[in-house]
Amino acid sequence: MSFSYSQSPIPYYFGLILPVSAWVGLELGGLWTTLTLAIAFIVLPLADTLRGVDNTSPSSEEIIDLERRWSYRIVLYVNVLIQTALIARACILWSMQPSIGAEVILQSVSIGIVTGGLGITIAHELGHRSIWWERLLGYILLTEVWYTHFIAEHTAGHHKNVGRHEDPATARLGESAYAFVVRSVVQSWLHVWKMEAARLRSKNKSPYGLGNRMWLWSLASPALTAVIGLIGGWHVALLFTLQAIVAFILLELVNYVEHYGLVRNEIKSGIIERFAPEHAWESRYRVSNYVLFKLQRHADHHLLPQRRYQSLRVHDASPQLPHGYPAMLLMSLVPPLWRSVIHKRMSATGRL
Repeated sequence: MSFSYSQSPIPYYFGLILPVSAWVGLELGGLWTTLTLAIAFIVLPLADTLRGVDNTSPSSEEIIDLERRWSYRIVLYVNVLIQTALIARACILWSMQPSIGAEVILQSVSIGIVTGGLGITIAHELGHRSIWWERLLGYILLTEVWYTHFIAEHTAGHHKNVGRHEDPATARLGESAYAFVVRSVVQSWLHVWKMEAARLRSKNKSPYGLGNRMWLWSLASPALTAVIGLIGGWHVALLFTLQAIVAFILLELVNYVEHYGLVRNEIKSGIIERFAPEHAWESRYRVSNYVLFKLQRHADHHLLPQRRYQSLRVHDASPQLPHGYPAMLLMSLVPPLWRSVIHKRMSATGRL
């Protein structure tokens, strides 16, 4: 079967512009420390506007072929290596700084954009895989951003409860992005503790004993941060923690955009309607879909969580975002603007 350029893995390497720009900011300092911010929130939205949308979906035959191709997986592994190397290099350079200043804070924020926008997206992709070492790579990325519990919450929690009030990662109609981020961060962490306790109770084991994996997931990042602090200095540990905070805030803002205001209704007592494409916002903008490994084709991901990123399809039943995620995250930070744009779209399709 022959493939066009748009179906090759090459465009998915475009996302490397983010870690490369952050690395440039590390090495050169000065105004170069703003490069990643500019690329993520100015260049990418402009590129989306210029290149437009991609409405095509792979056929069933193409999906079979795409899923077998290791070249698409190698893109992910390369990003894991580069992210880890970027963090290591940052810690080395920060350890040579006498104190924390504006320049190193911008460097830390830039790395957080990389580890949150790109790294957690890749960890999400790898976390859905059944191959143990791919999941391990996902856990490594998440440990670097203080969010190791995310895979458990996302796969066993969010995918089951999406569109329901009990799902921390579904933003409620009228809820601001700021309120949502705080709620989702806290409730997601607590929810994994409850899920792990329930798992152990079903095996007649102590719910909060050492068999509860949340002990490992909750302590892995603090342990890594402590080692960084002991080796490089506690100001380095603080900068490492700052990039992690930026990273998981970006993740939660993406969660906010993906399902805002979309509800799975109760058909009758105790019976909830099944997930359908109309329960996830979709964005078909070409460039940001390459950078974010087609995460924006979000309905198809929920319909078939084991489907790899390169095979995801579009769904006409999904409500459409007016732009790609980079622009939508910025819009979410201005609640009146967000409500004006999104509520109008929901109203036009009978969802409000």
